[in-house]
Amino acid sequence: MSTDTTIPNQDVFALAIEGSRLALDLAETMVREAITRFGEDRAVEFPETCYELPAIFAWDGRDTSTLGKLLPIVTSYKEKVSGTVDIANALAAGEATMVAAEIIEAVKYVNNPEPYDGTPYSGFLPDRIIRELGFAFVDDTIPGAAVIVGRSPDADALARTVRDLQSKGLIILACGDVIEQLLASGTQVGERFRLYPVGTGTQIVHALNFAIRAGLSFGGIQRGDREGIASYLAKRPKIVVLEYGSLDPVLAGAAMAAVLNGATIVTDQPVEGVPEKLIHVKELDKMVQEAIEARGIKVRLAPVDIPVAYGPAFEGEVVRRPDTYVEAGGAAKTLTFELLRMRDEEDVEDGKITVIGPDVDSLPEGGRTMLAILVDVYGKKMQEDFEGVLERRIHLFVNYAEGAWHTGQRNVLWVRLSKRSVAAGLRFKHFGDILITKLKEEFGNIVSRVQVTIVTDEDEVRKRLPEALDVYAKRDGRMADLTDEKVDTYFTCLLCASFAPDHVCIVTPERLGLCGAVNWLDAQAAVEIDPHGPNRAVVKGECIDPVKGQWKGVNEAVYENSHHKVERFNAYTMMEDPMTSCGCFEVIVAMTADMQGVIVVNREYLGMTPIGMKFSSLAGSVGGGHQTPGFIGVGRKYITSRKFIPADGGFLRIAWMPRELKETLRDRLQKRAEELGEPGFVDKIADETVTTEADGLTEWMAKVDHPALRMPPLIS
Repeated sequence: MSTDTTIPNQDVFALAIEGSRLALDLAETMVREAITRFGEDRAVEFPETCYELPAIFAWDGRDTSTLGKLLPIVTSYKEKVSGTVDIANALAAGEATMVAAEIIEAVKYVNNPEPYDGTPYSGFLPDRIIRELGFAFVDDTIPGAAVIVGRSPDADALARTVRDLQSKGLIILACGDVIEQLLASGTQVGERFRLYPVGTGTQIVHALNFAIRAGLSFGGIQRGDREGIASYLAKRPKIVVLEYGSLDPVLAGAAMAAVLNGATIVTDQPVEGVPEKLIHVKELDKMVQEAIEARGIKVRLAPVDIPVAYGPAFEGEVVRRPDTYVEAGGAAKTLTFELLRMRDEEDVEDGKITVIGPDVDSLPEGGRTMLAILVDVYGKKMQEDFEGVLERRIHLFVNYAEGAWHTGQRNVLWVRLSKRSVAAGLRFKHFGDILITKLKEEFGNIVSRVQVTIVTDEDEVRKRLPEALDVYAKRDGRMADLTDEKVDTYFTCLLCASFAPDHVCIVTPERLGLCGAVNWLDAQAAVEIDPHGPNRAVVKGECIDPVKGQWKGVNEAVYENSHHKVERFNAYTMMEDPMTSCGCFEVIVAMTADMQGVIVVNREYLGMTPIGMKFSSLAGSVGGGHQTPGFIGVGRKYITSRKFIPADGGFLRIAWMPRELKETLRDRLQKRAEELGEPGFVDKIADETVTTEADGLTEWMAKVDHPALRMPPLIS
C-alpha cells in the first residue's frame, strides 16, 4: 500500500476488513489445534493479570477461561464483519482483529508459558506495570502513550523520535521492525526506560490491552461495558500511534482497533485521512508534534539544557557497576548528603551553580567521590515546612537524566553516573541546571530564586554535614508532633480523579496517600502552590466517630468529590465505609479467611497469598473508586502508622506479608512492635517461605501465639 499518490480511505478500510478475516481464520486454526493437543478444558490466561483476556473482557464480556470457550467468540466475530467498505464496518473489523489477535496471543501462552523467552520482545505486559505507572499517569508526568509500528525509512529519524517522545514524558510501546531498528541504533529498551518492545504482528494487541486495562484498573469499568470503556478511552490515557511504512491487512485491522480505542494514528503514508483520527505527515521529525496536538496531549515538562536526554523515561534506569564512571555513597562508602534550605532573598543568587572540588571530568574512570548537593531557595510564599517536600524531589529530578542514577535521601544516598553519559558530557554541575529548572517549574508559585552548590571536596563535605544533620533532626521533631488530633484540617488528593473519577484520597498527618507519594505536608505545600489544584484543604468539622475516624466535614468533601457516589468515609477501619482506591496503591491490606488477621501484599510480589488471590486479582477488586469492606489499598509507610486500622486491632492484626516487603520495612516494623510492647512480633508475621495457604497460616498463628488470635474476629 505504498504509493506517491493519495491513498483513499476506502482502500484502508477494505484492507482492514481483509485483515480481520485473516486474523479470525488464524485464530480459529490455532484454537482448534490447541484443543486437539490440550483439550477444551485447558485454562487460558495471560500472566499476572486479573482481567483474563483484557480486550475481550472489556469490549465483549464473555468468559475466555478455557480453550473451548474461545471458538464461539471467533465464530460470532466472523459474522459481525461484512464486506461493506465504510468506516463503521472498518471499525467493526478493527474490533474483530483485536479480538482475534488477543486469542492468537493467548493460545501462544497456552502452548508455551514464556513464548517470547530468548527474543527481544516483551509480549503481554502485566497489570503490575500499569499500577506502577499509575501515579505518573494521573499527575501528567506521563501525559500519554505512543505506539510505534512498522519499519521507519530512516533509522536515525526513528531514534530521534523516540528521544523526543521520552523527553516529553510519553511511554512507548513498539511493534514490528522498529524494534530491531531501535536495538541496532543502541537505543535502550525495556521496562526501566518505559519503552516496551511488545513484538511483531498480532503482538500489537498487547499495546491495545495495556491501554484498556487502565480503564479497568483505575476507572472501575466492568466486564463487557462497551460504552463505558469507549467513553473512558476517549478521554484517558491519551494514545497516539506512529505508523511507518505500508500497511499489511492485519496491521490495517489493528490500526482500526486503535481508533476504536480512542487513539490518533499518524502515518508517513499518503492516506486521505480522517480528521483527528488518521493523519498523514510527510516529514518524519514532525510526526510526534502532529500526533500530540491532534490527540490533545499536554506536555508539561520544561526542557532542561544538559548534554544527555532528560525525561521520566529514565527514572527507572539502573547504572550497574561495569557501566559506572563515578559513584558516591552507597557501595562506594563515601560520605554523601543533600540539603535544601529556605534562605533570605539577599542570600540566594538565582541560577547560580557552584562546584567545590573536582567535577567528573577531573576524576578517574571507575573512581569514587564524596558528594554534597546543597540547594538554597527563596520565595515570598516559601515556608520552612516545605523544605523537606522540595528536597525529596531531588531524587526524582536527578533520575530523569539519562545515565544518572540517584537513590536514597538525606545523608543516605547512592549516586552513579554512567560511562556513556559522562562521555556525552554529563557533569555534576548539570545537577544544578536540572534542579534550578525543575524546582522553578514545579514549585514556581512558592519559589522564585534557586541556587545550587555541588561539593566533592572531602574537607568541605565534612564541614557542611553537621548543619544538615541538625536540620534533619528538627524536621523529624516537627513531623513527629503532627498527629491527626493536633490539626483541624486534612487534605483531599484528587490527582487520580482523571483516571478514577469517583475516587477521593483523604490525606491526614498519620495517613499518607495510598500511592505513597503524597503526605500531609506535601498536600499542604501543593495547596499553597495551586489553591485550585488536585489538593484541597478539608476542615474536619464535627467528629462523628472518634474510634472509626469519621468527621462531618470530611464526609461532605468525599461526597462532593466522588460525584455523590460515596457518602461516608472512615479513616481508622477497613471493615466499614473504608477509603476508596484508584489503582495506584503500593500495598493491599485484606482480611484473612478466618477473619482473625490481615495480610499485607505489595504489588512487586507475584506469588499466591493465603487468601487464595495474587496481588493482581486483589487489585481488580479493590481499585476503581469503590468501597470494598475488608480490603483497602494503602501506601507502604501507612503500615507502621499509629493510625493503621486501629478500630480493627491495628498493627498487631498483621498475620502475613511477603518476605521482601517485611525485610525492606523491618526496622520500621520492629520499632512499631516495640512501641506496642511486642518486641518479638515481626517474626510472628508469616511470609511465603512459611505458607501461602489459609490453613497453613491458621496453624502458624497458633504455633507462634499470634496476638490477633486474642482479638475478636473482624466480622462477628
